[in-house]
Amino acid sequence: MAPELKRITEADYSLFVKNLDLTFGFDYNPDEDTFRPLLEFERALGHTSGGTFVSTLGVFSLEMSVPGGVVSCGGTTIVSVAPSHRRQGLLNEMMKAHLDDVRDHDEPIAALWASESEIYGRYGYGRATDSAKITVARPYPKLASGVAEPLPARSIEKDEAESVLPPFHDTFRLTQPGMYRRTPLWWENRIFSDLPSRRSGYTANRWAVIDSDHGIEGYVRYRVRGEMGDDGHSAGELHVYELFATTAGGWSGLWNFVLNHDLIGTFIASLRAPQDPIFDLLAGPRRARAVVNDGMWVRIMDPRAALEARTYQSPFHGVIQVIDELGYAPGTFELDLSPDGAEVVPSSKSPDIILPVADLGAIYMGRPALAGLARVGRVSCDIEVLKQANRAFNWYPQPWCPEIF
Repeated sequence: MAPELKRITEADYSLFVKNLDLTFGFDYNPDEDTFRPLLEFERALGHTSGGTFVSTLGVFSLEMSVPGGVVSCGGTTIVSVAPSHRRQGLLNEMMKAHLDDVRDHDEPIAALWASESEIYGRYGYGRATDSAKITVARPYPKLASGVAEPLPARSIEKDEAESVLPPFHDTFRLTQPGMYRRTPLWWENRIFSDLPSRRSGYTANRWAVIDSDHGIEGYVRYRVRGEMGDDGHSAGELHVYELFATTAGGWSGLWNFVLNHDLIGTFIASLRAPQDPIFDLLAGPRRARAVVNDGMWVRIMDPRAALEARTYQSPFHGVIQVIDELGYAPGTFELDLSPDGAEVVPSSKSPDIILPVADLGAIYMGRPALAGLARVGRVSCDIEVLKQANRAFNWYPQPWCPEIF
């Protein structure tokens, strides 16, 4: 009997999470379950076979920051198929049901982090952000001359972090395309939860902030792991999980605080923007090494609503044709884009730009990708139109999603 696709109920949860752990390599512990409080049961689904689940898919209803605005987003998550049921069409069936659900919720975009980067282009997702793992090794690097004077950072305890971080983050994320609103449940289960079993040998979360007259203007969340090197000297690791600031002095102050920890041989910062300020802060930028991968992927579901939800770096007027083989967002649209907003209307005119829906997703958040996509033939357009559209869609700051969902 073929596996049956169904919506998840709370009674299904233990079997649902069993397949999730099987495919993602976890051991489920109900006493340490910080995922269940966040799962939107009415939007989760999976296939059942033989009395258990053999696939899973979930959705987070996100408020996503885009250039100059916010948009509702279906956050695709926990997509898995059991090894016993691969290559049987289960993923295709789940993704169709999921995209139907996003459309029915009037969410102009869907987004995800891909465990394997080859998978989701065929479902219309495009690489909308890049993500860097930055490593800085001893000797302790010096800050460049001329950078803003580092503001003093102050270490705080968890109870103060729970008070001051959420309002700062909610303001900061509105200025950064690719970030999304954290609900109180999200803060509790994803950020402030600090189970020893999930620390990978590091300490508990540590926190430091840059104070201002109106709360804080930056914070860092990090952990430390003590180690001894082969030469008998300390060779610990400091791992930065979040570091945000709103001023030049805040950026230099937080990075200066991090890099001045003694007994550390390697500083690691994960899920950073490839344009992280550290490269301009250091006198020797080569001290910081970055490995850059794809970050968040975006799937445009409603081109008109999505494009009108953001603003643009410069004016652009033209006609685009969106190719969508799955049928959710195809069409030809006349665009009138500007720093003040956008007007997008269906059109019967000849298109100036022809592109797949995945590549519209790739440029939607402001990532400077249009010229590169055209260079390899994925986007078709005249060179002068390309220059104008490239300027309009690009954004500062470049899109960055610092958290996997």
